[in-house]
Amino acid sequence: MTNIFARLSISKKLAAVFTLLLLMMGIGGAVGLYNAVQIAKVTKRLYTDSFKRGETLFLLENEFLSARQAMFLRTIITDEASKSYLKGSIEEHRLKIEKTLDEYRQMGVAKGHEALFMELLVDLDRYWAIHVEVERMANAGERDKAHSIIRMEGNKAFMDTVNALRRLIKEEKYAAYAVYKESDFFADAITGVTIILTLLAIILVGVLWMMLTRALVTPILEIEESAKKIGRGNLKERVPVSTEDEIGNLAVEFNKMAQGIEEYYATLENKVSKRTEELRLANEDLFVNKRELEAANIELLDANRMKSQFLANVSHELRTPLNSIIGFSELLQEQAFGVLNERQAQYVDYVHSSGTHLLQLINNILDLSKIEAGRMELQTELFSIMEVMGEVVGSLRPLAYKRNIVIHSKTVPASPKLCADKAKFRQIMINLISNAIKFNVDGGKVSVDWEITESPVGMEMVRHVIFKITDTGIGIRQEDHDKLFHEFSQIDSSLTREYGGTGLGLALTRRLVELHKGSIWFSSEVDKGTVFYINLPQGTDEIDVPFYAPIKQAAFAAGPDESLLVLIASEGPDINHLLKIYLSGGPYECVIASDGIDLLNKAREMRPFIILLGVSIPKKDGWEVLSELKGDPQTTAIPVVIVSSTDNREFGLASGAADYLEKPVSREQLIGCLERIRAPLKSREGTMKVVMASDEAYALDGAADYLEKNGFLVFTTSIDSEAFTLVWNIVPDLIILRVRRIEGDTLEYIKNMSRLSREMKAPIIIFTTDEAAIKGELGSFGDAVKLVRNEHIPVDETLLAEIKLVEAR
Repeated sequence: MTNIFARLSISKKLAAVFTLLLLMMGIGGAVGLYNAVQIAKVTKRLYTDSFKRGETLFLLENEFLSARQAMFLRTIITDEASKSYLKGSIEEHRLKIEKTLDEYRQMGVAKGHEALFMELLVDLDRYWAIHVEVERMANAGERDKAHSIIRMEGNKAFMDTVNALRRLIKEEKYAAYAVYKESDFFADAITGVTIILTLLAIILVGVLWMMLTRALVTPILEIEESAKKIGRGNLKERVPVSTEDEIGNLAVEFNKMAQGIEEYYATLENKVSKRTEELRLANEDLFVNKRELEAANIELLDANRMKSQFLANVSHELRTPLNSIIGFSELLQEQAFGVLNERQAQYVDYVHSSGTHLLQLINNILDLSKIEAGRMELQTELFSIMEVMGEVVGSLRPLAYKRNIVIHSKTVPASPKLCADKAKFRQIMINLISNAIKFNVDGGKVSVDWEITESPVGMEMVRHVIFKITDTGIGIRQEDHDKLFHEFSQIDSSLTREYGGTGLGLALTRRLVELHKGSIWFSSEVDKGTVFYINLPQGTDEIDVPFYAPIKQAAFAAGPDESLLVLIASEGPDINHLLKIYLSGGPYECVIASDGIDLLNKAREMRPFIILLGVSIPKKDGWEVLSELKGDPQTTAIPVVIVSSTDNREFGLASGAADYLEKPVSREQLIGCLERIRAPLKSREGTMKVVMASDEAYALDGAADYLEKNGFLVFTTSIDSEAFTLVWNIVPDLIILRVRRIEGDTLEYIKNMSRLSREMKAPIIIFTTDEAAIKGELGSFGDAVKLVRNEHIPVDETLLAEIKLVEAR
């Protein structure tokens, strides 16, 4: 049988096993059904033939006893009503007895009980006959005689009947017990048969399991073991083929595969020996080349380190002469030393623009060399986004005006803060916005926007600021996208000739963004424009109204006709001379100190309005001088402005400097810095302070000069975040806005300015050429807007009349 089972296929083996299991289940079910039928029969016999007949006989006994008692009472009671009642009761009991006997007959008298049952019937009939006689005597008034019959013949007949009934009941009990014993025997037989069938089923399942395991599992384990031996290197191992089913076929194919592997391995050893020799020779060559490459790599690293060090040193060394070149060329442009002819002015412009371009290139190269050398460190601080964006946009707006390009920058009265390196962030924005202007079309548009987002990082949400710089320029071709952020790479030589540039700006921008753990990307369409995106971690959730920290008032405040003393000790005689020339012709009187000790002595003696201090100065460096100035009660209130070629702004401000100017410094930067410090001192009793802002360059010059001549204190700025900062610091009496069109961002800007000026209680006058805006309600611009005029700002008495009209309201 085992051989027959081994020749079957796997599917037939499984079918045979399941068929046998089903057969076993069928046999078990048939046996169980038969047992259930037999138990039902025994139960029926036990209940119907035994218990029910016994219960009927007990009921018959009770009725007979009740009838006997009623009959006895009737013979001794004289009350006719009671006798009548007892007669009815006796008749009722007799009928129940007859009915019970009929039920017993219908159930069938058990075999062997017929004589007892007939004896019961005879005794019962004799008893009823005595009852009839006693009834007749009682009715005839022979009460004593009737009573005597009951006691004698009636009592004997009663006892015979009861004894016959009880013998019959006893026999029924014996019969019930016999049926119970029979059912108990049958139950034991069923239990024994069930146990035997279960053991047979277990044995059969075990046999089937062994046969199935031998037919299926054992061949598979043999194949597995042979595969392991072949894997360990025994290529002569073969699987024994013990079945003719699918597993047997698999074993045959496995043996063929093993035979092929053995033959292939025999030929492979020769190939491996040959190739090993070839690899040994090649490895020797590679080792020699590796040593040469390592030596060359060391030389390259040394050269790169020397290059970076050289670039850093040269860049620092070039800053000082460049500062002189740019500074003196600016003075020549302003004709501070006399009038220049047209050609001289042109040459000076060439010198200034070339120097500025060279300075920008040096700064970019220096930053890249720092990043490559791993020496670029971020000086993070919290600052207002809108404040820095306002500075950047304001510095680039003149460049845009030259080509009639409009710059829209997002402005809000409450600006979010950013935790980053402020100087590097400003450099990133300048690079991107200046590129948006450079590669734009004349009359185009540049938009600067940002938004705060949150994204999951691990188990927490991290806030990010996404900046978006959009232009309407020439766009970037798809094939040039991958080259955009490469150092010294221009995507098109024709663009280089037309627009200039070194290819460092965007590469440096990407490196600076990545240093902040941010990302930069862009989208562009040719002839439609480009959008640059920068994602930076915000690092804080603070929101603040941007403003410059109030500058401590100097101990010295000049009167209207007095000059302001400026003490200068910068990094070199030429720089000192240049700064002195910058401040000549104004309200400032300059004194130069030769070294750090001389500066400290003159500061205590002369009590200047402000000190311009360099870092690298003789005898005592600038940091020591600044520390002593701020530690001396006589000089601690004198504002100190650091003027240096090194980028240590954060350290300088933390040490007590009022401002920090990094060379090269232009005349506008220096005077603007001093004016910011001087502004709190210029306000005097009775002078009306006016803030004027415009979205066009030089649109305020004439009106500002006119108001100053008429006794107003005027502060001018552009339509951007700088205006919010200026209004917050100055707290003006009047705000004048000059805008071309009132729509979109400009309308939102005016509403924000209105909310801020309402807190300052400063009314707003708007001059615009937008006729549609004039037709609207004043309330649509904000509560603080008191007057809107459809004209340019007048430069005559009309302007004064408009101001008086607003004051009267």
